[in-house]
Amino acid sequence: MNAELIGKQNFSTARNNFKTVFDTVAIQQRPLIVHRHRDEVFLISRRLQKELLAGISLSAEVLPEENGSVTIAVDALEIAVNGDNREEAVQDLLAELKRYAADYMERIQLFVNAPNRRVHLPFVLRIILADNDDEILQMVNWIDAAAV
Repeated sequence: MNAELIGKQNFSTARNNFKTVFDTVAIQQRPLIVHRHRDEVFLISRRLQKELLAGISLSAEVLPEENGSVTIAVDALEIAVNGDNREEAVQDLLAELKRYAADYMERIQLFVNAPNRRVHLPFVLRIILADNDDEILQMVNWIDAAAV
């Protein structure tokens, strides 16, 4: 690893100079590696993290049902919702995405060690870093099944 290109500090130094660490990462926008024994963390500002995740998107298939309701399926996260109409289904999907992200973060050790859930982390991070619901919905590529 080219840690010298990023900057690396041991935990004690980082702890004793936390203001400098914070200013380096948050104000100067310079990522930093902090290590303690064999463990390392990579510190990056929220703004840069959002920029790194900006390309992460979800495909959501919109399926009109025979009864007039609408189902939206996000296969990448194994999430599906159904609403009386498209607007309700979108709001249900938004709530489910936020619920899933919260559950993922609450049980992150389980999920990052499960091969089928580990790949969800970038999506989860993009959801939890969103400033509002519109930002979450902007990450969705809507696929209208009726038009396919």
